[in-house]
Amino acid sequence: MHGINSVRSTVSVLSRRIRATTLISALTLGGISTAINASESIIDHNGKADNSCVLPNLWYNPADLKEIDGNKFIKKAAQGRVVLLGEHHAQGDHQRWELHTLTALHAHNPNMAIGFEMFPRKVQPVLDKWIAGELSEAEFLEQANWQKYWNFDAKYYLPLFHFARMKQIPIHALNISRELVKKVRKEGWQNIAAADREGVSDPAPPGEGYKNLLISIYQQHGSHKPGAKKDAKDKKADLESPGFKRFLQGQTLWDAAMAQIIYQQTQKDPSLLFVGVMGSGHVVNDYGIPDQLKSLGQKDITTMIAWHDDFGCEGVDKTFADAIVGMTMQSEAAQQKAKLGVYLEEDDGKVSIAKLVDDSVAEASGLQKGDIFVMAAGKEIKRMIEVISIVQRTRHGTWLPLLIKRGEEEMEIVAKFAPLEDEE
Repeated sequence: MHGINSVRSTVSVLSRRIRATTLISALTLGGISTAINASESIIDHNGKADNSCVLPNLWYNPADLKEIDGNKFIKKAAQGRVVLLGEHHAQGDHQRWELHTLTALHAHNPNMAIGFEMFPRKVQPVLDKWIAGELSEAEFLEQANWQKYWNFDAKYYLPLFHFARMKQIPIHALNISRELVKKVRKEGWQNIAAADREGVSDPAPPGEGYKNLLISIYQQHGSHKPGAKKDAKDKKADLESPGFKRFLQGQTLWDAAMAQIIYQQTQKDPSLLFVGVMGSGHVVNDYGIPDQLKSLGQKDITTMIAWHDDFGCEGVDKTFADAIVGMTMQSEAAQQKAKLGVYLEEDDGKVSIAKLVDDSVAEASGLQKGDIFVMAAGKEIKRMIEVISIVQRTRHGTWLPLLIKRGEEEMEIVAKFAPLEDEE
C-alpha cells in the first residue's frame, strides 16, 4: 500500500525527465515489480548522481533552481487550501522536515487537518481515538495495524502523530486497501461493485504525461524480454492492451482515492488548510494527486518535495513542484547499502522474483526468475517490504541466507555481499 522510497528502480528517466525511481517508489501497491537498490540514475562523469543543484537545508524554486526564503514560502502556502508534502519514506531528515513544516504551517493557520498516505480509510476510527487521547502509542499502532499496512519503522512518523494530538489537529486516512487495487488490476474498475469501492468515486482520466510514464513502467515489467528495446509499435499496442488499461486504472484509483478525501474535507470547511503527507511519486510534476484534485475543482494546491539523492538535477524543471527542500545528504558510506539486484512481485502473500539485474549478487548467488522467497535471514517472508528491509540491513562483506521455493522444491541459497573497497 505504501510507496517504498528506499527501493530503487531500473526504469529509465521518462516523461518530463522525472526520475522513474520516484514514481516506482510510490507504485508498489498490489504486486508491482520493484528492484532492490538497483538504481539507474542521472549520473555525472564520475558515475555519481548529479545533485549539485540542491544543497542541504535550503529551499529552491524548481523553475530556475534559485534559492528562495522557506519561511516566506510557508507563510504564503498557509494561506491556501491544500499543501502536499512529498517524501521518501522512512528517511529521518524527510520526516523531521515534515514536522517542522507542519509546525510552521499551523502557526500561520491553526485551522488545519493532516492526511497520511500511511493509513487505509478503514482505520479512520482509530485515528480519531488517537487524537482524542483515548489510545496509548502502542495501542494506536496495534489497532491501526501499522506493521500490516505500512511496515516502515514507526519511529520516523510518531513525532508527526504526537504533534497532531498535542495540537488537536484532525488526521485523516487517505489510502485504500491493497486488496481493492489488486482487484481493479485484475478485473477492471468497471467490474467492481459499488459496495466494494471503499467510498471512492470514478477517478478522472489520467493525462498523457502520466500515461507515458506508466506505460514505460508497465513495459519494463510486462511481457517484453528484459532489456529488449521497445519501439513505437510496442508502445501503441501496450497502451491499448487490456492489461495496461487495468494497470492504469489501479494507479489512477490510488491517486484519486487520496485526492477525494482531501477534496471532501476542504469542501466541508472553506477556511481549512489541508496538508497531505505522502510519497513524492504521488506529487511530482502535478501527476497523481494534484491532477485528481484539479479535476474535482480544487486548484489551490501547493506542492513541496523533500530532495533525495535518487533525484538528479536534470530531472528538475518548473513542473516538478512548487518548492524543493534540500536534505542533509548521508555520508557516501551510508548511501552504499547492500544491493541484491532483483525485481520483486507480491501477490496473495507470496513474494517472487520478476527479474534479475545483470551482474548482481542475486545472479551470482544462483537466484532465478520465478523464485519465491520463503525465508530470509531466518524470517518468514510474506511481503515485499520484508525482503527489502532485510536486504537493506545486511552489511557489506556478510552473507544473507535465503530459503526459496522453485517449482515444487525448496532450496537454501546464500547471497554473498562483497565488502566495500575501504573495508577490504
